[in-house]
Parts: sequence; structure tokens; C-alpha cells
Amino acid sequence: MRLRGAVLALWALVLAHSLPSARAADTERGRALYEGRVAMNTVGASPMSAACAACHRPSGMGNFEGGLAVPPIAGAMLFKPLDRDTARFFPASARWRVRPAYDEASLGHLLRSGVSPDGVTLPAAMPRYRLDDADLADLSAYLRTMSQGTPPGLDADTVRVATVTTPDADPQRRDAMLATLQHFVAQKNGQSRHEAKRSVQSSRTREMVMYRKFRVWQLEHWALQGEPSTWAAQLDARQSRQPVYALVAGMGGAQWAPVDAFCARHRLPCLLPLAEAGGGRAPGFYSLHFHAGIDADAAMAASRLKAQGLRRASLWGTPGPLADRVRGVFAGQGVALVDGDQEAQAIVSLLPPAAHAARLREGDHGDRAVAWLPGTHALGQAELDASLPRTPRGWIVTPMRTGEPLDRQLLRTRLWLRGQGLESVPADVAASTLQAATVLGEGLVHLDFGFTPEYLLELLEHGLENVIPWSPYPRLAIGPDQRIASKGSWVGEVREGRVDWQWQALP
Repeated sequence: MRLRGAVLALWALVLAHSLPSARAADTERGRALYEGRVAMNTVGASPMSAACAACHRPSGMGNFEGGLAVPPIAGAMLFKPLDRDTARFFPASARWRVRPAYDEASLGHLLRSGVSPDGVTLPAAMPRYRLDDADLADLSAYLRTMSQGTPPGLDADTVRVATVTTPDADPQRRDAMLATLQHFVAQKNGQSRHEAKRSVQSSRTREMVMYRKFRVWQLEHWALQGEPSTWAAQLDARQSRQPVYALVAGMGGAQWAPVDAFCARHRLPCLLPLAEAGGGRAPGFYSLHFHAGIDADAAMAASRLKAQGLRRASLWGTPGPLADRVRGVFAGQGVALVDGDQEAQAIVSLLPPAAHAARLREGDHGDRAVAWLPGTHALGQAELDASLPRTPRGWIVTPMRTGEPLDRQLLRTRLWLRGQGLESVPADVAASTLQAATVLGEGLVHLDFGFTPEYLLELLEHGLENVIPWSPYPRLAIGPDQRIASKGSWVGEVREGRVDWQWQALP
């Protein structure tokens, strides 16, 4: 008996070491698989093009593009049965598809064979994967976490948002942005449509569903200080102390990339800042910008100077990071910008409208070509009339509407400002601020499932152009993974006080 017991114990030990040890599912690795950062081998397709997020989107809430409906696969829906009754908008139809809830085994069968639990073979647009059990466990674990829980900055009654300003923001325009945003929030929280009461009522009925997401807004101003290299730590500290759900509007000068990086790091929406730097070419998934920024406008102006053989220009503008940034763009195209060079062949002006007109009145520019980059300052008819008669030739590059079309566009904003007692606030600043705040508000009320930040941004990919157009910019619209809402700038060629405008798309 003792010998038999010893043999059995030895065999148990051998088997224990020969079998693979149990492995807990790795949710973070599942996220990497979902996002395509870790490739999943496919049958007849590139691994990177078959990342789940490419079609089902980072939120897991699906998509609709080109006639193809991509269903949501966030865990709260994937791992529950699909029935016919939406319980919300429409009466049930016998033709609507039903299916049982997925589990890990049926999910694996679908991913490998393309066949769902109810026996439906999915179209070829859905990749088939060579997926091992460990990958399946990790992916399944991550899917169960998607769109779950409450995002930071949100509770049952309140949504906290912040607006960020940088040290080089113009103080008067910064204060105008803050005043506009504060009045917007106060007006929204005033509940003129009894939103809180309707929110309670909407939970009991299929009616008034847009009010279910109503929250009182709590606004914070995060004023950054010091060098851009310190901004990340400042932003992280503020988010740690009092998390916010989103950044809205804000104002900055030559640098905004640290703010965009913060948004990506904390996975929170950052909507439409009034920043001279703009969004560049790829601000990241979480940051939505009006325009690519001063670099894009500078490149358009530099190409025109270069085409005219003008390789040296005098720079009008406040010395500092913004001027240095523009100088670098021009240098990249072979045009040198020099401060106060009276012998230069042309002039490049970064001055705001009033200062630009005053400099022209001094008359020291002679007949030299003047390329004016007003940046985030909009040019109504009054601003053009103050400058054009003193500009013999040159160009104006601006991402916004100009002249009478701009004045008409800002009528709604001026009426709103009058109603708020803010007549002294620059209408262009107020309009862009109202655009940012309205975009956030519209996004929040259209969230059908939870408050997932990714889903908010994905809704804007389909609906940004339907939001009330406050801003001075041309039509704002984005698609999947696009985050620059206005896709070019107006280039006006000036000759003898007259200007001919042409739209130039971003490269």
C-alpha cells in the first residue's frame, strides 16, 4: 500500500508539472489586441487592417459607414441576449433578428469561423482570425470591461468640465473666452426647459429620452503656468485632485501639444480649443480642433512668397515662441524671416487686426508685399477696410470666413452676447467658445449608452456638422479618426486694396 501510494503521488507530481498552468486573463493585453497594437493573425487579410477597433471603434459601440452596419460589441450588449423589443423607440417586429448571449466559447467560434451563436454566417467584411485560447481569453476579458463603470468627472447629477489656458494666451481674449463659457454654463444650469424633472420622467417612459443624460455642469479653469515642459505635471495633478470628464474650449498660443498628450493619456475628450498652434496634422483620437493651426497658414503664405522669388521678409509680431514657430516654417521653405529688416523684399505680419492696421498706417512698408497671418483673429468687413487700402499687394491667409459673410455668421453670437450683457466681448472669441460648449452639450444628450468618452467622440464623427454653427470657421465636419474640423484656409490675394479669396485645402 505504501509503495502504491508513493507511485500515485509521483504520478500526480509529474502530471502537475507537465500540464500548462492556469493563466488569468490579461485585460490590458486584450485592449492591445482590440486596438491592433498586438496583431491577431487573420485568414486572408493584413493583421493591422483587421484590428477590432477599426470597425467597432474604440468605444465598442459599432459604426455605420458606406452602407455597412457594424454592431456594438461592448460587453454589456455582446454578453447579453439580443431580443426584438428595443423598449425605447419602436414596437417590436417579427422580422428583427434575435440571438442568445455570447460567452467565451461562442465568441471564439465566431472569430474563427464567422458563424454567430444563432447560426448566422457574417459577411466577408468581418475578418476570420487564427486566434489561440490565450488571445481569446484576453480579448473577451477586455470586451467585458468596455463601456462599463462611470468615467471620471461624472456622478449621478453633475458633469465636471475644465477649460485650459496657457501663459502665452492673450489676456483680454482669454478673459472673454472665460466670461462666455461661464455665462453659457450658468444658462445651461438654469434649466429653462425643466431638464432635471424631465430626466426623472424620461426614465419611466419612451418619451423625452434625450433628457435622460442631463447633468448640471461644474466648470473649472485650469490656468497653466511656466514652461511647456511643466504643463504635463500640472495637468496630471489637477486631474488627480479633481477629475473632469472633458476639456472644453480653452485658449493657447504657440504650444498646445502637451494638452493634447494629456487628453490622450487620461482618455478624456478635449473639444475645440482656441489655440494658435491648432491641432497640427494628428492631434490624437481624444482632441478635436477647429483647424490645423498657424503652421498650416504659414506654409501656405511661404509657398506664395517663394513662388514670387521673395526669399527674405521682415517679421511683424511680438518676439517669442509663436514668432519662432512661424520663422521655422518659413525657413523650411527657403524663406528667411528677420525682425525689423528694412531691406527685406516682403513683410510677414502676425499682428492682430488693430495692431496690423496701425503698423500699415505708419507707412514704412512702402510697396513691399505683405503676407498677413491673423491666426485665430477673425476679419470682419471693418477689419478688412482698415487694412486693405494701405496694402498695395500681398496675401491674407486665414482659416475663418471674412468680410460680410463673417459678419452675417456672427449675428447670432452678437445677439446672445447682448442678452447676456457681454457686448464688449469680441464676437469671434465668443462664437468659437459657444461652438465648443454647444458641441459638448449636444454630444452628451445624444449618448444612448453610458457616458463613454470614446463614444462621445465617435458620435461627433457623424454629427458635428449638425451642431448649431456658431463659429467663424467654414463648415465643421469630421469622419472616423479625423480630428481637424475645418480642412483648409482662405488665401486672399491683395492687389491695390482689393482682395480675391480662394479656398486652399490642407495637404
